[in-house]
Amino acid sequence: MQKIFTKLTLGLSLLMIAKIQAQTIETFDTYSLSPNSYYQDNNGTDFGTAGINFQYDWQGYWASGTSYTNMNDTTNGTYTNLYGCITGTAFSGNNYATAQRGALITFTNNTTAVSGFYITNTTYAWKVIKSGNMFSRRFGDTTGTGSGTSIAQGHYPDWFKILVRGYRGGNMLTDSVDYYLADYRAAGTVNDYVIKNWQFVNCISLGQVDSISFEMKSSDNSFGFMNTPAFFSMDNFVTVSTVGVDELTNLSQLSLFPNPASQNVFLNYEAKHESEVTIHIFDVTGKVIQTIQSQVLTGNNKLKLNTEALESGIYFIEITNEHNSKKIKFIKL
Repeated sequence: MQKIFTKLTLGLSLLMIAKIQAQTIETFDTYSLSPNSYYQDNNGTDFGTAGINFQYDWQGYWASGTSYTNMNDTTNGTYTNLYGCITGTAFSGNNYATAQRGALITFTNNTTAVSGFYITNTTYAWKVIKSGNMFSRRFGDTTGTGSGTSIAQGHYPDWFKILVRGYRGGNMLTDSVDYYLADYRAAGTVNDYVIKNWQFVNCISLGQVDSISFEMKSSDNSFGFMNTPAFFSMDNFVTVSTVGVDELTNLSQLSLFPNPASQNVFLNYEAKHESEVTIHIFDVTGKVIQTIQSQVLTGNNKLKLNTEALESGIYFIEITNEHNSKKIKFIKL
């Protein structure tokens, strides 16, 4: 079994090498900063390297976008500490980046795919979530002082998340990547959490993009506005050039049922002509869990996949022929 798995892993590695032309990891360490400082340009100049452009807007204050920083203040939880992350240090190296809700990242290569990036809360957001302030309630509050939300679990089932949205040719893609920076929705308090270290956000499901943006949402809102500070920090932003990787032109109406699933899922698709495909199931870290070879027949196709042995969580199915690939996300209960 180990030999078979090794061969399958090697086969996937060779396939990925053939498809990926270049990988770029933006660590933000190529930018010069004094210790405990951040990027500020009064002209609102964007920054970037190697085909990645981070939008930055200055209007007498940091109005929007992304700034690189090495701030290490994990104590000041007010608006005077917008740039610092709660870890106090970068994931790697000296610098990292802090972004606001709505921040935009563009790519000069329209065959770019975002593998993912490391994320954590800013000190400002973390402190407000844990303690509240004059505008925001403390997450999980049991006093009934919040507005617009009912106490359903003995405390407010609060949450704070980021949505990564991809764009291609000016059009927003239908898929997005959600990641919870804080989650108090579970019954009781034992499972409540607020991210305080670096965590990887996998964005491979977005596929090819020419830009991405970040939307942030929270359970704490008043009068149509979010009360939770809409900031997050990131590091080691990884992109790959995927020349030749497009959606399978031979396949259409690709779907997965049921989703979420507890035991079996069925991959349904139509094919214009016969071909052989490789199907990989991998987890959110990119680790290959299962590999299947299948013959595609002309017309309707249905493939049964047994997921009973998988742990609960988010997985991706990638279906590939010798030229192209397509991914679909599913949840194992």
